[in-house]
Amino acid sequence: MKIMHILPSLYTGGAEKFCIDICNELSKNPENEVYLCSLEKLNERQQIMYKKIDKKVHFLSMNKVGKHPTLMFDIYKMLKEIRPDITHTHLRAQVYAAFGLIANQIPNIHTVHSLAYKETTAGKRKFYALLYRYFNFTPVSISTEVLKSVQKEYGEVYNIQIDNGVQRLEATSLIEETKQEIAALKKANDSKIFVNIGRVYPVKNQKLLIEAFDSLLDEGVDAHLLIIGSRKIVPEYARECEAMVRHPENIHFLDEKSNVSDYLLNADAFCLSSSHEGMPMTILEAMSIGLPTIATPVGGIPDIIEEGKNGFLANDLTPDSYLKAMQRFLSSESLDKKHIIDTFDKNYSIEITAQRYYDLYKQKLQDR
Repeated sequence: MKIMHILPSLYTGGAEKFCIDICNELSKNPENEVYLCSLEKLNERQQIMYKKIDKKVHFLSMNKVGKHPTLMFDIYKMLKEIRPDITHTHLRAQVYAAFGLIANQIPNIHTVHSLAYKETTAGKRKFYALLYRYFNFTPVSISTEVLKSVQKEYGEVYNIQIDNGVQRLEATSLIEETKQEIAALKKANDSKIFVNIGRVYPVKNQKLLIEAFDSLLDEGVDAHLLIIGSRKIVPEYARECEAMVRHPENIHFLDEKSNVSDYLLNADAFCLSSSHEGMPMTILEAMSIGLPTIATPVGGIPDIIEEGKNGFLANDLTPDSYLKAMQRFLSSESLDKKHIIDTFDKNYSIEITAQRYYDLYKQKLQDR
């Protein structure tokens, strides 16, 4: 089967990570010819993700910057030349690829990575509704909450849900260096390390996390928070986050890292404080190594977290509620690492997710 995934760019993010992971997994089947198309021109910030693409995956870039006037026509020409059996779009790529897909009569699967009403503007959602109703475009939800939002937005008939999956995290060549870096922060061997991964961005809501963590430190808890993610996307928000820190010796901004797995492998808990999400890849990655998560109860996160078994949920989006979730984690007995990994293996591995999408591809081709 000739499969093409299309996404806007290769900046570090959950949807981009998912796209690369599933392409790599699908390419393991010698009967598949897998393409990954990025619309934007590659730049230095995209190299972290680009290096994760398997050599068996045919990567191509449309080399565009912003809303280029010829982008839709260029996609049309690219699709006409390659003639994939099926395409799979992510994020806003569906908008730009629609003309080329319809003109070339190529079926499309579109993964809805966040709540439908948050995914794009109202005008584009009306356009999506036309694609789903009258053309061979199929939305796929990544969690129960996302599915509910898709059905509310587009209709009850759109009932396909395939939970996100990720590649199990592994240590990199920088693991020892990272271990030493973290050891240098600790006052004692039992100092706790909390890690937050994600661009420093309003939706990721690091302000809530920082305020709650500062309060935890006020209680005398020996702990460090490592915030790993770009501060360049909304620099004013990043500056506000830095300015509000009351314990700079314990809250550290590390910017983007190519070896995120090494930090998680040396952490005691993963923290996520987003104001809305679909099904965060970072939680699944933490689960893959048995690391518990402390998170806000948004989007598909309550579908993943079993309170006291693989993590802890705040009751709402207030710093006090998040602080209490961290306190429950610290006062609990060690969570069963094997249970967390087993839950991941049964539900969220990239092998399971890729097979479900592959079965859907075959079904759509048969229906055509």
